Amino acid sequence: MPVSHDTAVELVRDLLELQRVMKRVTKTDAGQRRLNPTAIALLYYLAGSGARRATVMASETGLGPSGLSRQLAGLEEAGLVERSPDPEDGRAALVAITERGREQARAVLEQDAQRLAVRLEDWDEDRARASRGAINEITSVFLSSLGEERTTSCPGHGEDTAPEHRDTTDREHTDHEHTDREHEEGTTG
Repeated sequence: MPVSHDTAVELVRDLLELQRVMKRVTKTDAGQRRLNPTAIALLYYLAGSGARRATVMASETGLGPSGLSRQLAGLEEAGLVERSPDPEDGRAALVAITERGREQARAVLEQDAQRLAVRLEDWDEDRARASRGAINEITSVFLSSLGEERTTSCPGHGEDTAPEHRDTTDREHTDHEHTDREHEEGTTG
């Protein structure tokens, strides 16, 4: 039986509420960070997707060209990303995360995990995994509807979920092995 219109409306409301609350939580925690949430999301994106042209990044992240340009300039100045000529078109540049950028992404992931664990102190492991599965199931549906693949890990296969371990081969391998357990989310906004 397909999802009813009323249930779809409620899901949209729930997702909008989650998005709003996540922005507030991120801003609350931002005082302890050197990077803004969008910059951090771009580091995760590059760690998972590999080097990309800025035009592709804008399309895949939903950021406008000017906003993306500002974010990349700051990340490049901090040594967290680097540009190199695109071997397919010397007029274009590829943007890639640096090792320093990977270290920063790992540090933020660890800090965020610690903060989340405090917020979820009354939960048990089963509840956390069930919630994660539901979030990632809908994320996978959205990505599939866009014709896109995950750029983050595929839990349930025992691999490290840190962004430095994601590459195209690993992503393709885990996408084919995808079963009941879903993927870990990396947002860009």
